[in-house]
Amino acid sequence: MPPEQPLRSDKPVPLFVDVDGTLVRADLSLESFVRIARSGIAALIAVLTWLIAGRAVAKTLAARRDRVDPARLPYRPEVLRLIDEAKADGRPVILASASHWRHIRGIADHLGLAEPVIATRGRSNLKGPAKLAAIRARIGADSPFDYVGDSRADTCLWREARHGWSVGHVPAGSTVARLGDPRPGAARTIVKAMRPHQWAKNALVIVPAMTSGQFTNPAVLLTAVAAALLMSLIASSIYLLNDLLDIDADRAHRSKWKRPLAHGDLTIPAALGLSLLLAAIGLIGGWWLGGAELMLWFVAYMAITTAYSFRLKAVMVGDAIVLASLYTIRIWIGAIAIGVALSFWLLLFSVFLFLSLAYLKRYVEMRDAIEPERLLSGRGYVGGDLDVVMMSGISAGMVAILVLALFAHDPATAANYAQPQMLWLLCLPLLYWLNRIWIMARRGEVEGDPVAFAIKDRRSLLVGAVTAGIFMVALYGPAAVQLITG
Repeated sequence: MPPEQPLRSDKPVPLFVDVDGTLVRADLSLESFVRIARSGIAALIAVLTWLIAGRAVAKTLAARRDRVDPARLPYRPEVLRLIDEAKADGRPVILASASHWRHIRGIADHLGLAEPVIATRGRSNLKGPAKLAAIRARIGADSPFDYVGDSRADTCLWREARHGWSVGHVPAGSTVARLGDPRPGAARTIVKAMRPHQWAKNALVIVPAMTSGQFTNPAVLLTAVAAALLMSLIASSIYLLNDLLDIDADRAHRSKWKRPLAHGDLTIPAALGLSLLLAAIGLIGGWWLGGAELMLWFVAYMAITTAYSFRLKAVMVGDAIVLASLYTIRIWIGAIAIGVALSFWLLLFSVFLFLSLAYLKRYVEMRDAIEPERLLSGRGYVGGDLDVVMMSGISAGMVAILVLALFAHDPATAANYAQPQMLWLLCLPLLYWLNRIWIMARRGEVEGDPVAFAIKDRRSLLVGAVTAGIFMVALYGPAAVQLITG
């Protein structure tokens, strides 16, 4: 690279623009580390070794292995407008970042900024005072400049800038102007990242208490609910990890780009810390609630979901089988928590029902992809697989209904139910619901996860209530009818 020449004093006041968290809703270096590390254990060890050698060295080595596509970054419109205004006034616009110069130069070229960038290179990590020193070396000790940043590390630059803007932290008592809307509160961001709306899936943990008829026992019900809550915390820890690994794919999705990590509202270190904390609470709680066996099944669930996040989601068809298995493991965990044996029929029904929903989830993702090639590159599918995924999902759902019918016909079933013939009726609402949700998905009326959709859909809730009523009558006979009718 040619040596950087100081700007002449007769030029208009330059505008220096921070990149990470300011110009773009991303941390380029951290995201590069994640993309490299997720490719395998050797790559993860390499990244950790680089970081031990120093942040500047790590950024340099990562930039050589991972190239950022400037056209696909989540730019902040308000900062782009500020840049356009400065360019219209004939002012130099200079990107100044702690990320590696290779990445920053690519962004500058993409935005049509001709000025040499100020960025990390070699062993010099340009953040805070180091960035200010580089700016002063470029324009001179007494020359004015304007600066737009986002964090506390930029305080020293705002202090010396003629005009300062921030898209995030605004120092108390300063003249720094806020650019754009304030960021959402930390608590709101954390709750959103944990995806509590997905916790409804963990109600499956309570299913063994229902099917065994022990849910009327307060101690059993309380244990099942506690296990479901611990399962929810563990699931949220995995959601955070999954969102971290899926940042690029989420930004290519019509709705997932609003998730806290993809949108830049939650930092990568904060997401990792929160994920570890939730996992620790869940595992310790599992040991306390059900001993080593329950905790080990929580660990197994975490191991499978982590493997899914790193590798298995890219395995065509295998990804759907893994998702279906994870739903079934929730039921198994519920049985362990309360100490009951699970029916073979229940496990088989669960596998095929949730295989259908797993295919439905993938179908919706493929349907809603803004950039199909970019989204599906990490999923093992191509755009032409859409109809095959739909057919596979519908077929799996029909097999689930067949399993339910065979269960109702099994002579051994009669010994456990007061009115076993009523179990046949369970096929009807399930048949209606599965066909309806697939038709709605084909019309584009199902958004995101099908389970999350179902708990917000009135007809799905009505079908669930009818199904529960039929099951109660089958289990308890006339007593259940009196209880339901009041």
